[in-house]
Amino acid sequence: MTFAPRPSGDALPDATTVESLTSRLVFSLLHAAVRLAARVQLPLDRLTELLRSAYFVEYRRRHPRDLAAIADKLGVSLRTAGTLNRAMNDAFFAPETRVEPIRRVTGALLGASRSPEELVRLTGLEAPEVDRVLVHLTEVGWVDLGEGNVTLSGSFRSHVAEDLGARVDAINHQMSVVADSVHQRFLLGGVATAGARTWSFAARPEQVGEMMDRVFQTLRAEAVALENDAMHDAHPARFGLTVAIAAQPPEER
Repeated sequence: MTFAPRPSGDALPDATTVESLTSRLVFSLLHAAVRLAARVQLPLDRLTELLRSAYFVEYRRRHPRDLAAIADKLGVSLRTAGTLNRAMNDAFFAPETRVEPIRRVTGALLGASRSPEELVRLTGLEAPEVDRVLVHLTEVGWVDLGEGNVTLSGSFRSHVAEDLGARVDAINHQMSVVADSVHQRFLLGGVATAGARTWSFAARPEQVGEMMDRVFQTLRAEAVALENDAMHDAHPARFGLTVAIAAQPPEER
């Protein structure tokens, strides 16, 4: 998705335009999903079903124990919310129910030891879920349990692995960063700390991989340096950075 930076002097949209602007932004963000859906010829009813499930998952993340609140937000019956909730036990949702909690807990542990209670507050996960994650991380040797505190056993964790669940969770994370960037830049006026750039260019395919390695290594080093410096602050802000590159195929018919 390409969107141009807004001049820093632009005012935030007023209340009368927020709804239409929000709808326009959501429509644009859906472009990535429907582009892939059309490419694989996913039926419209299946796409609609996935959209409903994705919307449920987002509100479930915010209200993990309150189905009534979720049903109210979605405008559906409590029975329908219960059906959607039971579907979350399917292996299809493993990236959201198994992998994402691990990423959120390890992210909260970067640069600092935390108590389980702090992890609940920082991740938004329920205490039993945090406990399950900590048991798993202890078994695989990713964390050390001290006197009431939890510490990562290493300095940097990558969740982009050969495991399909971890790779799908990485896509979830990437799309979250894009959505947050659009929200902050267009609706909150966060032009100093949110943005995106897209360039289209011609290149020899064999040279693109080398360029990707250089760019990714440079950005990773910058992110690590910023995080190391931020660890001196008591409450550093969390940021996400997503970069994507792909060959541009001819428009399908």
